[in-house]
Amino acid sequence: MMLLHCSQKLAALEKILMKSFPDSLKVYGSLYHINRGNPFNLEVVVDSWPQFKTVITRPHESEMKDDLDNYTNSYFLFTKDSENLGEMLTNTDAINWKQVLQIQGFQSSVDKVLKEISACKMVKINTAKNILLLREQTVNPLETTKEHTAPETKEEITTTPHIRAKDGQIFRIAPLKECHADQVNQGWGFGGNERSLRYIQRCIRHFPSFSAVDSNGNPVCWGVTEQSTEYRMAYTLPEFRNIGLFTRLLSVITKPPFRILPDAPVISHVAEGNEASKRASIVGGYHIAPCNWWNQWTCHPIRSPL
Repeated sequence: MMLLHCSQKLAALEKILMKSFPDSLKVYGSLYHINRGNPFNLEVVVDSWPQFKTVITRPHESEMKDDLDNYTNSYFLFTKDSENLGEMLTNTDAINWKQVLQIQGFQSSVDKVLKEISACKMVKINTAKNILLLREQTVNPLETTKEHTAPETKEEITTTPHIRAKDGQIFRIAPLKECHADQVNQGWGFGGNERSLRYIQRCIRHFPSFSAVDSNGNPVCWGVTEQSTEYRMAYTLPEFRNIGLFTRLLSVITKPPFRILPDAPVISHVAEGNEASKRASIVGGYHIAPCNWWNQWTCHPIRSPL
């Protein structure tokens, strides 16, 4: 196992991972931010270099101070060889199994590996499996010509379009602010607690996060991106549903000028049974990734009684 620190190696890895889309998209997205400012202080671990089989992005040790904070203690992984992944997770300190943590990836084969390791490491695993959604340009971004430049900030957006819902109501599109984090937290199925609130505040502070606001400037529909560039935490207030608002918001914020990470992958997920959100996402420009699922494994160490 080795850490990759060299900027040239990290840039090379980014290009290599493009060849393994969509399997590698979670790791690629986090590497995208590492190579452009690294606001979440992430690092890259590989089994070997330059020929590698497994790559993991994780927070620097200094970030993972709270053993119970699985939002901060997040790992993204991609592997070309499940056996190699198992060896790496078993025999190295690539993952701190003594903490509550989460692992995300788009390879269902990882599930078997993690469940086998959990028994050895005395870890309980809860699995969330959802439908992976991609934008067309995410499938083959090799046409991108931009180099590693820092993205624009939300303050540099000068265009403020309005969107019209199916019932005729008009809403302004505006960036979310940290003061909106509590509202986002209450609507997020994976959130609703103090640790998730701090995580959302950090995401809003550093990454593109937009909302449709009413005439009083209050967000009624929103979406937040996180450290792997995925659009998450999407939510529409119940009284504003079924008027096509989320579809229109999604269509606008994933295009310039609101898509302020122009060469980043555009990915999202939706629960398998959530037909309304799935339809809205597809109409908004996403398509379902064939043979790939969005997977999150939340791990809790089983502590021995004193």
